[in-house]
Amino acid sequence: MIGMGTKTLLTPADLLALPDDDTVEYELSEGELITVGKAGMRHEIIKSGVLKPLFGYEIQHPEAGKVFAESLFQLGHRTARMPDAAFVGAAKVPLLSLADVVIPVAPDLAVEVISESETAAGAEKKVREYLAAGVREVWQVYPEERRVRIRTSDRVYDLTEDQILETPVLPGFSVKVSSFFA
Repeated sequence: MIGMGTKTLLTPADLLALPDDDTVEYELSEGELITVGKAGMRHEIIKSGVLKPLFGYEIQHPEAGKVFAESLFQLGHRTARMPDAAFVGAAKVPLLSLADVVIPVAPDLAVEVISESETAAGAEKKVREYLAAGVREVWQVYPEERRVRIRTSDRVYDLTEDQILETPVLPGFSVKVSSFFA
């Protein structure tokens, strides 16, 4: 007999078997199904502001890796997350297949635009999952404060809109933070 409070833990394969619903997206956190609502206009504009320089970097440095927008990444046996933007470095690109629905590797860079409905605990858990899976750097973009929090396994720092964001994950990449919010 299954006791009360027992949860059925899902895998990314279970996630793919769920019925399609155009109103929500799903992620997995340690086997628990997370419902992610559709983003609003402000979120989409900021996500576009982040993706433009990332795609520009990919065009200028095609050998460096691939940029992804809202793709589902498997971060562990029971964890799959869909960052707003991501970068997979050249060393991992050969592990990808055009048939992948869930990308089987962690990205090197994950970008999350923090929405008003997101809790601090939820955002923090997501960062911990990314870093535990081997993501080298996570950018948390805060629209209200017009700042970006950069997270690595050993460092946390904020950049405001008048500062330049550079990263060792993307050698030669440089962008003014304010361009994310234009």
